[in-house]
Amino acid sequence: MRALRRYFLHLPWLLLASTGAHGQACSQVTIAGHPNLPPVVWGDYLSTLGSAPELVSEMLAEQGISVHSDFKGGNNRVMRDFKLGKFDINPAMARTPEAESYTVFVEPPIYTQSYIVITRRRSNLEITDWSQLRKLKGVASKDTYLGARFEAFAEAELDLLRIQNAQQGLKMLNVGRVDYAIYPQIQDDLFVSLLDMEGVFEKMPVDIASFELYIGISRASLCDFPLQQMSEWLSHSQHSGHAAHVMNDNLYKWMGYGLNQKP
Repeated sequence: MRALRRYFLHLPWLLLASTGAHGQACSQVTIAGHPNLPPVVWGDYLSTLGSAPELVSEMLAEQGISVHSDFKGGNNRVMRDFKLGKFDINPAMARTPEAESYTVFVEPPIYTQSYIVITRRRSNLEITDWSQLRKLKGVASKDTYLGARFEAFAEAELDLLRIQNAQQGLKMLNVGRVDYAIYPQIQDDLFVSLLDMEGVFEKMPVDIASFELYIGISRASLCDFPLQQMSEWLSHSQHSGHAAHVMNDNLYKWMGYGLNQKP
């Protein structure tokens, strides 16, 4: 964090870019986001959590702007309220042609959300296609959104158990209650190391879903935002490894582990 702070002290101050119809300097803004994209963004019925909200809070704090985190419920309501300007920032959202009409997107993407299939190494399974999952029993956390195509496929074709506790899936896989588990893709096989099970699990070469997520600012917001500074801060955070570190920390939080606690 000190490195990031020093980095910004040497940046030239640029004019704020107006994103609202009546742009004004705001000392506090509100964020809310998708409830089911952990560890990037998720909700606990009180606020929006995750690595993306954390990074947004850090970058705006550098500009003297505090962030209030709100929880809006399902993603349809999130997007409706965002479009109306009922909150200012969606910290991690898909960039679609429709969203472009009511959103100012901050470059680069804050994260790429992707998912992997994990099996027990001793099962000798080799899953390369969704169709191979039909004969198997799987598990995924209830609070993960796996993309529209796979969600529809799973609903119609798969025996996929949805569980409340994110830790439980890997434990069920380890004792053979399920054949595979679906989890967010995190660098360095962090999920496996969480349970000290290196060599027990392996990732399958099948793509469940992958989509880029951006920081979005509502065009209906009445606040001005320092867009160039936000972009530069985000790029530096990613290149320095800070964004990945925040992602890993939030994986521990979502899984229910303390950051200094071995499972």
